[in-house]
Amino acid sequence: MGKLNVFTIEIEINRSKSDVWDLVFHQFGEVNNFNPLIINSHYESGPLGEVGTERKCEITPGNWVREKISASRGDMDEMDVDIVEGGLPLVAEMKATIQLREVNAFKTIVKMTAKVRTKPALMFPIMKGPMSSKFHDMLIGMKYYAETGALVTKENIKAIKKEYAELNDAFKAPLAAALA
Repeated sequence: MGKLNVFTIEIEINRSKSDVWDLVFHQFGEVNNFNPLIINSHYESGPLGEVGTERKCEITPGNWVREKISASRGDMDEMDVDIVEGGLPLVAEMKATIQLREVNAFKTIVKMTAKVRTKPALMFPIMKGPMSSKFHDMLIGMKYYAETGALVTKENIKAIKKEYAELNDAFKAPLAAALA
């Protein structure tokens, strides 16, 4: 078995840690609500809202993955998700760890660390950028859904990302001026 390559992304969500945990852990089968790559998902098997819960995610018609919560650590601190069946083109193995860190009662940092083995292995450097971009889209979608309750789809993610980028730019300019 080859090496797992790792990349990490994070986002700040204006919701409590327990709200975000509920979204990623207890609503595990409903990832299509915020992941624009997933056209449909549902709870599949295992103890609902516990380690062992499985979901099936349809990426394109006929292309799906089955994912499982394989571990949980701390009090709403961290969970591991493994792809256990199905797959993505050129991906031989994929796992992710989602960590939550409370900033305050109404703000949570979500950090996602993905571990990927491609086949052939030399494809990872080529795929890393597009893959991390797709995971970043998912986290932007998670933020948007958690904060607004509005569903995120492949049709509206571009506008959501633009809004997110404009908001970030609006905060960066005064900060840069203050630090100058």
